[in-house]
Amino acid sequence: MAAVDFDLRFTYVLAGWEGSAHDACVLADALARERGLQVPEGKYYLVDAGYGAKRGFLPPFRNVRYHLNEWGSNPVQNAEELFNLRHSSLRVTVERAFGSLKRRFKILDDATPFFTFLVQVDIVVACCVLHNYALSQGIDEFIIPEVTWSTQPIRTQSQQARDHRDMVNGMDSVETTDTTVTGASKSTKGGVVAWTNSMSTMHLGFLADLVASGARTSSGFKTCHYNQCAKFLNDHFKLSLTGEQCSNHLKKWRKIWGRLVQLKNLSGALWDEDTSTIRLSDEHYAGHCANNKSDIPFLNNPIEHYRAMETIFGSTTASGKYAKSGNDPFSIDVEDESEMQTSPNVGESSAKAPPKKKAKLVHIEDDPLVTTLKDGFKMMADAIAKSGVDDDALPDNLWDALAALKGFDEDHVAHYYAHLVDNPKTAKAFMTLKLESKLVWLGRYVHKTFGVLYNLK
Repeated sequence: MAAVDFDLRFTYVLAGWEGSAHDACVLADALARERGLQVPEGKYYLVDAGYGAKRGFLPPFRNVRYHLNEWGSNPVQNAEELFNLRHSSLRVTVERAFGSLKRRFKILDDATPFFTFLVQVDIVVACCVLHNYALSQGIDEFIIPEVTWSTQPIRTQSQQARDHRDMVNGMDSVETTDTTVTGASKSTKGGVVAWTNSMSTMHLGFLADLVASGARTSSGFKTCHYNQCAKFLNDHFKLSLTGEQCSNHLKKWRKIWGRLVQLKNLSGALWDEDTSTIRLSDEHYAGHCANNKSDIPFLNNPIEHYRAMETIFGSTTASGKYAKSGNDPFSIDVEDESEMQTSPNVGESSAKAPPKKKAKLVHIEDDPLVTTLKDGFKMMADAIAKSGVDDDALPDNLWDALAALKGFDEDHVAHYYAHLVDNPKTAKAFMTLKLESKLVWLGRYVHKTFGVLYNLK
């Protein structure tokens, strides 16, 4: 996730989240970090529809034409279409920024990265930092002019419909109702479903059994799996559920599992494997629940359906544990070869894979080209650090140096000190002088300002 200003500079970058993570989940992580994304007071970020409408974030209307190429010669029909047209016109800046970034750093377009995943995250953040520095030196050939920028190709009606459906299904709130009620609940085909606790238990149990049997593919459950689950529930509860409703209900539990993963990683949290309980001290529990009331059912209480969720989502849910923003330090070298993985284990089945063989490390001499590149990057880093030095900083011990000049009225010395404070470059030059020259400078200033001539001999 990245935030871009209208000068194509990246103002915030969060890299490392798995591709399966929902946009809203990544945004929540960015906002919750200690030095995370900050929204200026009274301002808004223009965002995709997947992020949802909330304070500080302005998405387009869903199920309304959006991308510029979708308009063609058809004029705006209503206020919502006009809003989306303006929204899309402004968000072209984001596409230009990413397009320019990839043109400048071809490594970001590499479809088969050969670096470890932690290094890949660092590369993304570093490229964005260097991109900003390059822009501070002026526009170059890698920046795509707005007048020649080509937006994404025109999509067919079926593609647009699929995109809108995916946006709607991907939102945090699911259209079907997931409230627990007493008694058996019936549903009409495609209607609202009131899921009871026993229905959820059998729903998760059935899907967990599919995973344990190896029926689920690495990309998740297929439509036939959801249809089988619906038939199983219909036969037991005398309902008329559909596979789509079973799929939507699973999204609720996927969201819960994602939250459980975050809670287990809380500082000071203990995990009780026997009872499936996340335990916090009384003081920590009270402080956390005061600001996160929705977490109360998952803390200091056995977590319902945890084993089934672990089987279903344990190896496929995005955790964001590798995510890193531009404000975080870069990774350090890892000596344990077991950590040298190219990507997180996302999309694997629950079956335990055989241990990988450790590769033999062959130490070779540094390539001259690599050495040259390292030296070049070091020089660039030194230049960036030097450019960040404050030119208006006063030299140390300035007042002590003035106080050491004897024979002057204290008011005149104080007046000259104020003069040097207002002129830092003059102050720096003054500090480089010998004692005799400092006396001359101070005497000359007093004579010019107050008309008083001191005998310096």
